Amino acid sequence: MMTGAIIWLLVITNYNVHPFHISVCEIEHNADEKILQITHHIFLDDLEDALNEKYNTRMDIIHPKDRSERDRMVKEYVTANFFVEVDGRQKGLIYLGHEIEEDAIYCYISVPGIKKMKNIKVTNTILIEKFDDQVNLVHVQYKGEIKSMKLGKSYISDLIIYIE
Repeated sequence: MMTGAIIWLLVITNYNVHPFHISVCEIEHNADEKILQITHHIFLDDLEDALNEKYNTRMDIIHPKDRSERDRMVKEYVTANFFVEVDGRQKGLIYLGHEIEEDAIYCYISVPGIKKMKNIKVTNTILIEKFDDQVNLVHVQYKGEIKSMKLGKSYISDLIIYIE
């Protein structure tokens, strides 16, 4: 999804210093597979700070002493702070994994069984507890159309309605 990638490139600066707190989530409906494919792009240093505070630890997210423990914490954190409802029903998330590239972590999630949808509600509280200025951008691509949400501390959920 180009829109999210372009925004992500615009906000990436230096790993150790960035002027604001932002994550980008891209949700793409794959009609052939009847699935939502979700990718979260999160700054590593911000996520590391949040995980260390939540789990009362001093983990280096890039070079952890225990990779499986890091992977468990990332999965638990992301799935506890991100929810999707389609047509008024909360959907189960399948956490597929993550990868680290430069100063970001990319977390992959799927939601199976989505043939079509009239609306989608997204709740995203990733890093909201850590940073007052946190912004979570969400881009949803459905039937070739991209609609976006800007979520933050005072507005953690939004609903997109599709008219057929």
